[in-house]
Parts: sequence; C-alpha cells; structure tokens
Amino acid sequence: MAPNQHEKIYLNQEYPCPCHLNGKLRPIVLTEAFGCDRCHRIYVLQADGLAIEELASIYPYKRRYYWNGKRFQTLRSLPTGNFGTVIGSRTARMFWIQCLSPIGLLLIIFQLYYRTIFTSPILNLVISITIAIIVLIVVTLWLFDRG
Repeated sequence: MAPNQHEKIYLNQEYPCPCHLNGKLRPIVLTEAFGCDRCHRIYVLQADGLAIEELASIYPYKRRYYWNGKRFQTLRSLPTGNFGTVIGSRTARMFWIQCLSPIGLLLIIFQLYYRTIFTSPILNLVISITIAIIVLIVVTLWLFDRG
C-alpha cells in the first residue's frame, strides 16, 4: 500500500484515538461519530468515509484525520465558523488596501525626493518605519483576501 493511501473508516469498528495514546474510538449510537473513552473528544465521520474531524473545537482550524490501516494521520482542514469576522469582511480589507497603498506610495516618493534636498536622519528613519508598517499591513490584508 502506498504511504499516502487512505483506507475507509467504518462505523462498526473500534479505532485508536488520534489524540490520546491509550484511548479507543468507539462509535456513538445513532450518529455518524466516534467518541474517545479516555479524552472524551468527539470525531465526526466525513461523508466520503475516509476521514474523521474533531467536533466542537474553538480553534478555527479543525484537525482532520485519515486512517492508513494502522493509525490516524493528521491533516488540516479549512477554517470553520466565523473566522472571517475576526479578520474583517472582504469589503473592509479591500477598503484598507485601497487607502493604504497610495499613502505608502506617496511616502516612498516623498522619501526619495526628500533625501536629495535635505539630510535629516531622524525624519528619514520615521518615514522608513512608516513605509515598512504600511507595506506590511497591505501585504497581510492582501494575503488574507486571497485565502
């Protein structure tokens, strides 16, 4: 069997818990879920039957486990819940990108022009730090918008 080959998970079998060394996953009656007898975590069987996912986690990235025949392998799933509200809506991110990008560009032009006329190291340092912060914010917002 190939190392990345996943086997189907059956609800009528017991499996070792992916989080607790001595725990056993047992099927929960009338559900498509498993419960650990040691750590009391609940895992939901995915529709394809190839993975289980931890249920009721506050952390936005829930772990997804695939059965390889001997043990569970961990893979991350996409964020769930209201994770987007923490970062802000897409409209708000685009607004900040559109506002901060021209400001950063103007500061870069001003710094280049200012260096040829005056030589003040403190003002040059303040402008450089401001440009770096604006560029960092714009790149971060852009990356969140892509994902």
